[in-house]
Amino acid sequence: MLESVPVNLWSTDARLNITFSQGAGLHLIGTSASEQVGMTLYEVLKTRDPGFTPLAAHLRALQGELVRYEVDWRGRSFETRVEPLRSADGHISGTVGIAIDITDRKSLYDALQTQGVYFAALFENAPEAIAVLDEKDHIIRINRQFTTLFGYADGDATGKNINDLIVPSELVDEAEKLTAKVAAGENVSAESLRRHKNGHPFWVSIAATPFHVGEEPTRVYAMYHDISDRKRAEDDLKKLLLVDELTGLPNRRGFITLSEQALKVATRMQRDVLMIFIDVDHLKHINDTWGHLAGDRALIDTARVLQESCREADIVARLGGDEFVALMSVDSDQTAQLISERIQARVETHNRETQRGYPLSLSVGATRSRAEGTMLADLLAQADTALYEQKRGRPRSHALSR
Repeated sequence: MLESVPVNLWSTDARLNITFSQGAGLHLIGTSASEQVGMTLYEVLKTRDPGFTPLAAHLRALQGELVRYEVDWRGRSFETRVEPLRSADGHISGTVGIAIDITDRKSLYDALQTQGVYFAALFENAPEAIAVLDEKDHIIRINRQFTTLFGYADGDATGKNINDLIVPSELVDEAEKLTAKVAAGENVSAESLRRHKNGHPFWVSIAATPFHVGEEPTRVYAMYHDISDRKRAEDDLKKLLLVDELTGLPNRRGFITLSEQALKVATRMQRDVLMIFIDVDHLKHINDTWGHLAGDRALIDTARVLQESCREADIVARLGGDEFVALMSVDSDQTAQLISERIQARVETHNRETQRGYPLSLSVGATRSRAEGTMLADLLAQADTALYEQKRGRPRSHALSR
């Protein structure tokens, strides 16, 4: 058995002559029992310094002590025990020692120690706010950035339910569902509102993952990153780039973005598309006679009429000035004339029910085409041409709504 485990077992007489040596641990340090038996401990250790730990341990054992120590020897680490060896009459006749090779265990321990230091530094100095939670959403530990982001110091937060501290009351159910998913073993990513200690809400991205420590219940490692600036920038960019401020419809850029995607969908579905160009008639006259607020009102009314005339899936936009446009995928029964008549009917209803001091009047031009292979710019040009042909073909005073 001694030859199969990394252990060295030896004994000495009272003069520290080695009388027995055995164990597989001897091979680990490049020696054998036959080399050591008959040698003195001084020769093996190559020193007579009584302060040298292994030698000191044997000298103390000769005085009746049991000594434990760790020692590095020939590139290996050993956990060692030396005690008195007694004769039948109880007198100390020498020493007996055992050394267990703990090199691998010590390397693992050192690695874990180093890893623990690295983790602690990473946790505390991470750019994200981090909270470690128990299975009931109670905070076990937070880092420095959590305090910076949410305003709670470690003493304010530890042991508290995180939902009570940072989740707006109307979002508690949502937050509990997220942590329940993590506790069930899921990794969760989300964006939501959270609350600072002073009460103000702000947007954060949330990444949470479960982990276990031994037999303890599931823990949750949750990271929070402030994305308020990004959310504000996204909203501002959307409004600036894609939405007409007056009517709330997509602007020219927004229409192009949405329509290019709609054409791809219609192509996959092998559908036709209908492009409709709309002008608000006499907008300059309305502005000059009733003022620009009235002109703005006419544009807003036009947007509402067009939205009511089209389906929710249709794209209606204001290109600028008095020009509006609509794009829709159509089946065989939907023609430009049918859509134009529907818009006309809505305009007439509007003029009957709304007293503006002036009638709303729209000119409409439309073109129909297969979606596959069609360019958006070509559809716009064809619908624009149809609009002006329609205008030229009617008396100057005539309008679609009159």
